[in-house]
This record gives sequence, C-alpha cells and structure tokens, in this order.
Amino acid sequence: MKKSWKNVLIVAILFVLVIAGMVQVKKQVDPWLTPVITEGELEATTWIKENTSLEDRFVADIFGGELVMGMTTRIPIVGGDWANAPNAAQNMLDAQTIYTTMSSKEAYDLCKEHNCTYVFAPLQRQIHAGYGWKDVEVTKFSNPNYFELAYENQDVRIYRVIY
Repeated sequence: MKKSWKNVLIVAILFVLVIAGMVQVKKQVDPWLTPVITEGELEATTWIKENTSLEDRFVADIFGGELVMGMTTRIPIVGGDWANAPNAAQNMLDAQTIYTTMSSKEAYDLCKEHNCTYVFAPLQRQIHAGYGWKDVEVTKFSNPNYFELAYENQDVRIYRVIY
C-alpha cells in the first residue's frame, strides 16, 4: 500500500512538472508564432521617411530595427548587421533596458549614450533586443523632460529624445 501511494505521488509531481514546463515553453514560443512586425509599425515607416533625417538614430528592438533600417535607411541601435558592429552585446542589453526600465532618466541617459534621436515603441507586441521577449514599459516615455511624442498609431509610438 505504501509503495502505490509513493508511485501516485511521483506521478502527480511529474505531471505538475510537465504542465509547468509546457506553460513556460508556450510563454517563450507564442511571440514567435505571431507577427513580429505589425501593420501599424509598417505604416509608421512612411512618417519616419517624411519627417526624420538620414542621420537620425532609432532605439528599436531587432525586428523594429530591421524594419526601420530596411524601409527608411535610418540607423537603429540593433538590427541590420548589428552583430558585426562594435559592442553588439552591450547595444542589445542597452536597447532592452531602454524598453523595460521604469525610469525615464535611465532610458534617456542610454538614448543619449547611443546618440539616439527617436524611440520606436511597439504597443501591440513584445520586443526582442537579443535577450528574450520582453514587454515594453511605455509610460516612462511620457515624461516631457526627456521625451516628446512625435508619432502614434494603434500599433506604435515614436518618441523624440529631447536634447
């Protein structure tokens, strides 16, 4: 009787571990199964081409950076051939921090450090700057001491970094 109780307990523990593992895998896989760029983000590239200069630099995650660079020839903090650029790992970490920190000042200081003039902030998807899928903390960009809303649609906001 004791042995069958132990077997049931072992099976129950294994079941819980399998379910927990499946939930974790789903959490990591879901962003890859949805569009990594939205229609609104694509629409925003028209505004970028018409309202920014070729010298402007953008904070963007890998997918947003590829979009911005490919459609507008503007330079993103990550994206394009960034893996061959100097300090690629640090650039990815800094881009992720700009998106995920709650601190307007920390985000602003990193934007200035990278000479970024705009932040491309997706609203309908997570970002991936090289270290996993992360939610964007957009409220910090509402601080008028550091950022100014330059463009928005249903999928993205573009903030100008105040210098």
